[in-house]
Amino acid sequence: MTSIINNSNANSALINTINASESKMNPNVYSTKRIYPAAATTYVKTSKTNGAVATNQVITFDLMKYGICQQLLFCYKKTYSAASGGNAANGKIYRYDWIDVIDRIELLSSSKVIDTLTKYDLIAHFSNLDAAQYNLVNKGLLGERTKSVAQKAINAKDSFVVPLVFGFFKDINTNLNLQFNEPMSVRVRFGSRFDGGVTDAGAAQATSISDTDVYLKVRYKAYNEADFSEILAQNYNEPELSVMSSGFYDENIVNITLENTDASDKQVSNGENGTPVELKNTDCVNDFYVIVRRSEPPTDAATKPNLPLPISRVVMTASGQEIFDLEAEELLYSKLCENGNSILAADETADDAQNVVKIQTGLWEYSGGGTQSNTLSLRELNNPIIRVYFNDSVTANSTQTYEVVVVEDTVKIYSTTSSTGRVQTSLTN
Repeated sequence: MTSIINNSNANSALINTINASESKMNPNVYSTKRIYPAAATTYVKTSKTNGAVATNQVITFDLMKYGICQQLLFCYKKTYSAASGGNAANGKIYRYDWIDVIDRIELLSSSKVIDTLTKYDLIAHFSNLDAAQYNLVNKGLLGERTKSVAQKAINAKDSFVVPLVFGFFKDINTNLNLQFNEPMSVRVRFGSRFDGGVTDAGAAQATSISDTDVYLKVRYKAYNEADFSEILAQNYNEPELSVMSSGFYDENIVNITLENTDASDKQVSNGENGTPVELKNTDCVNDFYVIVRRSEPPTDAATKPNLPLPISRVVMTASGQEIFDLEAEELLYSKLCENGNSILAADETADDAQNVVKIQTGLWEYSGGGTQSNTLSLRELNNPIIRVYFNDSVTANSTQTYEVVVVEDTVKIYSTTSSTGRVQTSLTN
């Protein structure tokens, strides 16, 4: 039965040409796949070293020299207050409550910041995950939380976990060797509100965060002596080890006010010229993310966090030329993959994640990571501007303020000094 197909193939010029190629590989010729050396892995709970767990305050965690750091999880728990009817009413914490809890998280080598994740960087990062990865973050951090009176009687706390995916953790090859590096630490700057929470009726039900409910969970990998010696011999036989990684850069936030002078609620746009954001960064950019959200700070515990809003159009110009001009439906296809198709990152039902616009200079990296496919140097571009268009419902006879944020995912070269283990940024543009 199969011979007729093979005979037909044997007379095909195209198939004979392909079979003669050096790229031909028979998948049924057995070969052992690449194997990583066995290592010990462990999760270690790390308490803060100094600082106060309070709004607008800073705390620091010292990372242990237990091996190679593979994962950082910032964990905190919010406790429902017994006051304001807390014991007698079901409790709820709104979606995206974390955005008022965290302002930024920094990675330090000795006392120098080498990478930063602001709340806007985290929004951008989460919006770019595939559905499986996004659903995990949605469950552990982003989603709304509810507790019945009975549940609160057993445990009056809700847990939140923030995965800190600094550029070093996006590739197994660049994970931090804490056993060799100079002492490293994580610094957390809190936001302006801890007390967000409501009852079923929407009344304020304050929540709080205590010192003992804030910690890091760190995953360490430790090799045996022979394998670790190989790492030292291969990586640090020169004065410096240079590695390519990535990091976020936030352009200056642009604030804009929309006014509705009508006697009824209506949709108001930011005009035919949009809102321009001047790009002051000169680094090499892989991706641009655009976020629009209302900018008023929460007034009390019952105020909902400000989620990303829909964007109708994004235009980039530089040196008198138009780089791109994409409208809402076209922006859906901006996450281009290697096969010519685009991916809908995050979950289709998560409007807040879908509202974050991403413009790639290269290709979308798959779940297991991917190639550094392209980058754009802003260094020699004259007056680069991203113009953002959006509209929103504004209540009658009132004004509403917004913040327009451009986040850039940039390429960075880091160097580790072989004699001291100091990690520092050596090249960004």
